[in-house]
Amino acid sequence: MFATKYRQVPRQPPYVNKKGTNVTPGKSGPRTGLPSAPSPPSNSDNAIRSLSKSVQWGESDSDEEGRISPGSYSVGSSKPHLKPVLKYHKLHAVNMPSLYDKNTLKVASLTAMDSILCDLVKCLKNSKCPSELDFTTNTGPTIVLADTDRNKTFVRQRHKLNKLGKRLADIPIHGDTQLETKRNTINAGINRALFRMEEHQIKLGMKFICTALDELTSEVHICVEGFVYPCELDFLEDCQDGMVLLRTERNKSFIYQLRILSLFRMKLSQIPEYHEEKLKDKRRAVAAEIERNLDRMKDYQLGLYRRQFTKASQPCRA
Repeated sequence: MFATKYRQVPRQPPYVNKKGTNVTPGKSGPRTGLPSAPSPPSNSDNAIRSLSKSVQWGESDSDEEGRISPGSYSVGSSKPHLKPVLKYHKLHAVNMPSLYDKNTLKVASLTAMDSILCDLVKCLKNSKCPSELDFTTNTGPTIVLADTDRNKTFVRQRHKLNKLGKRLADIPIHGDTQLETKRNTINAGINRALFRMEEHQIKLGMKFICTALDELTSEVHICVEGFVYPCELDFLEDCQDGMVLLRTERNKSFIYQLRILSLFRMKLSQIPEYHEEKLKDKRRAVAAEIERNLDRMKDYQLGLYRRQFTKASQPCRA
């Protein structure tokens, strides 16, 4: 039969603890030895060697030396030094600026201005210039946008720019030249954007006014060409000036034409005005055309009244 062979764990050399005494692991502390694996039943020289592992502990009165402290890689390594780290954090905290320090307030203002600048760039990047806008009726020399869906995007963009300007004005500069310069620069950018929007609004407003005047002028010409001047009209008997017509079938078309001209006059008054010579000339021209046809119809009405009540026999011509 084959005999089982064991390898003896070699004795570890003594070491010196912190007390200055030699400690022999084999004598004072417990030792746990793991037997090696038995050799296979073979006479070959290539037999597998068994591994052994031993764990050594310090003496009962030197447990501190036997433990592996946090941050150590072996029993004999020294403990980590915590005081320098704590000292670094203490110095770092001392060097941090105070929230009420002047430099801290300046940094806060600069950060707020940078945020507004980023929002301004984003707003301008996403902005779109509309090709058409809707405007209100005549409000004087100012072209006012109407509250319509077409104008919502344009109005919302202007509101954002005004809001950015208000935020910028609320940021304190603490009498600092750098902060004042930066605020003025950003404010100039906001004002330029608002000015461009105002120019675009005026441009579209002038286009809107010009189109409205041209359409009204064309409408007046078309209607006037189709006017009918009857040979007789029915007047109120006790009318002194002949300007009161009765609601009869004979007077129906003539009264309708007078109302159409009055409607044209009202439409003209609802078209916004603007101090631009070309638009002023167009407005004067269409207004003169309306008034000229009104005067023509009134003169014709008065002439019929005089002829009818003076028994004049003249051919009726316009």
